[in-house]
Amino acid sequence: MSSLDNGDVESGAMSSHQNNIIVCAVVTWSIGAIFVGLRLNLRGRLIRVIGPEDWVILAALVFSGCNSAGSVVEACYGMGRHSASVPDKHWRPMLEAAWFTALFFSVSICLTKVSILLLYLRSLTYEWTKISLWILMAVVVVTGLADIAIVATTCLPLHAFWDEAAHAAYCHPREVYYAIAGLQIGTDFLIFLLPLPVVWSMRSPRDQKAVLITVFSFGFFICIVSVVRLVELAANDGDKDYTFTGVTVAYWSLIEVNTAIVVSCIMTFKPLLTRVLASSARQKSRTQVPPAERSDAAHSVRPPTIGSEPTRGRGVVARKQSWLSVQLARMDRSLQTVNETGETGETETRGTSDELDTGAVGAGMGLWGADVHKQLTPPPPPFAVVPDRRSYGSSVTMPVDENEGP
Repeated sequence: MSSLDNGDVESGAMSSHQNNIIVCAVVTWSIGAIFVGLRLNLRGRLIRVIGPEDWVILAALVFSGCNSAGSVVEACYGMGRHSASVPDKHWRPMLEAAWFTALFFSVSICLTKVSILLLYLRSLTYEWTKISLWILMAVVVVTGLADIAIVATTCLPLHAFWDEAAHAAYCHPREVYYAIAGLQIGTDFLIFLLPLPVVWSMRSPRDQKAVLITVFSFGFFICIVSVVRLVELAANDGDKDYTFTGVTVAYWSLIEVNTAIVVSCIMTFKPLLTRVLASSARQKSRTQVPPAERSDAAHSVRPPTIGSEPTRGRGVVARKQSWLSVQLARMDRSLQTVNETGETGETETRGTSDELDTGAVGAGMGLWGADVHKQLTPPPPPFAVVPDRRSYGSSVTMPVDENEGP
């Protein structure tokens, strides 16, 4: 504080970032709350599946709101102003709010990562992926608990952090905070890198892969924000006017904790994005066809109705005939030939003989050799046929029987 003269204090007292901190806290948390609301509405009404990951992200939003509220309290007591212009009576409540803000920040970040990993466990079903996710979740939980423990034991006793009269027996050095921040950034990269190989190896169309990769790639923005925040924290380390120069750290902290919630919610919007892309693709395919051709096609083809004739040509075979249909058609032709042959023989030899010529039967049935000396018994009477039973595009006539069936 001694490095600032009175002129600098008077001119700097008028320049304050307090309002900026308040606006940043309110806006970022409001955006996170909107996305969480959209997520719960989408999964509750459209998908009708609200899992543990949704409740965990809701808890993360609550702690993020406490973090934003702590930042507002800090700003009200002097954060964003020059240290020389902060009243002495405001230092203690401002430092208390700063400690609670850091604690809520660590809890919210940990819960957000757990929510993302729980979502992965629901979506990624490969065995090796599940094992990797459980291992990574254990690392995230241990790292998050370590971060919370470090903040909870900032000084021993704790009230020595905000009470100058109390003698601190121990306070964590700065290297501890840098180390835990580096571990948090490492877990961020692992979380958002893990699903990319799985998505790339999926047997899906390229547009769906592109949607999934884009959704997962949003997470790398959190990694970038975490790196920027750590750089700003190191740049302002040891600054005597930290209440003014450390405003950028407060900004990036608010952005990081609420952006993490937003990204975790965007990952659940994949069904909505798929519907939007599908509808846009259909609209694009419709617009590619000229209006004149669409109208001609609409007038040339009548919509099918009950009782209407089929529009497909009768001369075109719709599908390949099965073995059963071929055999039935062959039997139908044989029976018709036998019927015609029997009627002719009965006209010529009426009253003389009931025997049939073997050659005629052999030519009609196609089942026995042509032996003119062999006599056969008369064939059974032909089946009674119904014209309506004749199948479309075939000569097969099915018999009418009470126990009808193949």
